Amino acid sequence: MSQVRVNPPSVRSYGNTAQETFGSIRTALEALVSDAVSIDYYGPNAVDFKTKCGQLAADLANALMTDMANISDAVKATTSNIAAALGGPPIDIQFNGSQISPPAVPAGDESVGANLPALESFKGTAKGHFTAISEQFNNHLSALQGTDWVGTAKDNAVGAVTGFTNSAKSKIDETSSEMAGYIDKQIEEINRTNK
Repeated sequence: MSQVRVNPPSVRSYGNTAQETFGSIRTALEALVSDAVSIDYYGPNAVDFKTKCGQLAADLANALMTDMANISDAVKATTSNIAAALGGPPIDIQFNGSQISPPAVPAGDESVGANLPALESFKGTAKGHFTAISEQFNNHLSALQGTDWVGTAKDNAVGAVTGFTNSAKSKIDETSSEMAGYIDKQIEEINRTNK
């Protein structure tokens, strides 16, 4: 028979860490969405650009909310078995899973202007948000793997969470690449019209 061991305080501590991590991920996603629509760039093309960037960020945020819900469900299911055997409640990761919507981009007046350094800077800002969000998913998985818990239930939990984590990071990479390409294209168009 394989070894089974659970240290309930270790698992509960993981639950608290997971809750904080998911809160941090949501905060970073909200910042990404907000930053995408507040770039110092105005005019009709700017409205289209900001709307598209805001929507890309919001679509990613909402897809990641689903991944976080799946991770939470997988953890709750496996820790329910621990709770039944050892007493105490299962780990139920509470986080705000409501949809994130980009703020409306104001049409502004008819003036047109582009702050190229601001667009370039946003590319770095967005990359920073994407990297931070991806690292938070890695940290969460590490926290689960580091629990003092041995047995098939933990192996199943880690396997499921690894799958959802990889799915989330793949979505982050895709959106990061798409947004960077979109920003580059916008900068090229502005530079072309300035010649």
